[in-house]
Amino acid sequence: MKHILLLFILLSSAALANTPQHNSQNTHKAHSYVGFHGMALILAGDKVLASHMPLYAPPHDYQIVYEVTTSDTHFNTIKSVLKKAANEQRQITILPTKFDLNLLINKKTPTLNVTVFNSHFERGGKALFTTKLTFKNPLYIEKITTNKAQKNAFELIKLTAQQGLVIHKIQSKPSYDSLSLVPLSRGEYNGELKCDAALNTSIDTVLISKLEACFKSVPSYLETKDFAIN
Repeated sequence: MKHILLLFILLSSAALANTPQHNSQNTHKAHSYVGFHGMALILAGDKVLASHMPLYAPPHDYQIVYEVTTSDTHFNTIKSVLKKAANEQRQITILPTKFDLNLLINKKTPTLNVTVFNSHFERGGKALFTTKLTFKNPLYIEKITTNKAQKNAFELIKLTAQQGLVIHKIQSKPSYDSLSLVPLSRGEYNGELKCDAALNTSIDTVLISKLEACFKSVPSYLETKDFAIN
C-alpha cells in the first residue's frame, strides 16, 4: 500500500511539473514587444538619430531614441535626405522588419533591416530605399505612463558639448511627441527646460510656434495625432 501511495505522489508531481504555470515569464510572453516598430529619423550635426514612434498601448508604449549608423554607402545618402527634409520641414521615417523592441528597451545594439520612407510610412509616405541600420548608442529609454498630473515635462539629452536634444515626455492624454535640437555651451543648456505648450488645439502650427519660442528652434520631429483625446 505504501508503494502504491508513493507511486501516486510521484505521478502527481510529474503532472504538475508539466502543467503550464502562470509565472512572470509566461506573463511577459503574453505582453510581447515583437512587432513592426516605425521610427522617425533626424539629423543632429553628424549624428543620425532614430526615435521610436510610440503609442499609449503595448507593444509601442516606450519612448526610445538611439544614435544609429550603417557601414554601407546609404549612410551619406541618409544624411543628405535628412538635411533636405529638415530644410523643407518634412519627415523621414523608417520601418524595420519585425523585431523585439525589448532589444532596444534593454539597451542592446542590434543591426536591423529597414525601409526608409519620405514622410510618414503609414500616411502615404513613399519608400526610398532599404538598408541596414545599427542601433549603436541608446540615448533615451522611457516607458509611457498616463497617471502623472504634469503634462509638460521635458528631458534634455546631451549629444555633444555643443548640442543637446529636448524630448517631451508623453503622459496623460492629450499629449504629443516632440524632439527639439538646442545649443549647449560646454555641455550646459542655458535656457529653461519647460514650455507651456499643451496640446489644446488640432492645429500643429500653433504647437510648433510655442515650442519654437521656448527652445529657440523648430522641432525636428512632432507627432500629435497618435496622442489626441480620441
